Amino acid sequence: MSVFDRIKNIWRANNNEAPQVVQRTLTNLKIGDIISYDLEDYKVEGVTTYRSGGQVKYGYLLSGPRNGYLMVEPRESIRVYLYETLDARLENPEAINQEMVYDDVSYFEQARGEFSVNVQGRSAFNSYDILYWWLHVSDDGGAMLFEWQSGEIIIRVGNKVKPSEVRILPGSE
Repeated sequence: MSVFDRIKNIWRANNNEAPQVVQRTLTNLKIGDIISYDLEDYKVEGVTTYRSGGQVKYGYLLSGPRNGYLMVEPRESIRVYLYETLDARLENPEAINQEMVYDDVSYFEQARGEFSVNVQGRSAFNSYDILYWWLHVSDDGGAMLFEWQSGEIIIRVGNKVKPSEVRILPGSE
């Protein structure tokens, strides 16, 4: 085989290569991806990356049979919560007590803090202001998340889910 034939074969191989598809995980979902959980499909409409020091969390705004919010915390083992956003508001963060009651269930404050956020797509937040949060947990393992930024409080109620029960279908790339 001549040198010219080798170069031609290399050029053909490079031009015919399909781009590599990046494996989607719960920590790198993109807008347009589909996740399946508990026999329901949700489309990722927005991505929020939460950062505080070395800690990173990911929040995915979901549309589907019920609008949801998937919160992913990569740690030693990955923690995943699926929340429903409540159509309820509080006037200010001082109204968040140590114990909050929703739907006859008591939730007790477990943690609180602040994050800087980066948002893509649809989100209730902006990338400019600090986001303050409070996590309340019930005795049965349910979770209630309060997020406050720029004078608006978002309230979410949900449960922990097993990461192995979430199926991901890439919507792009």
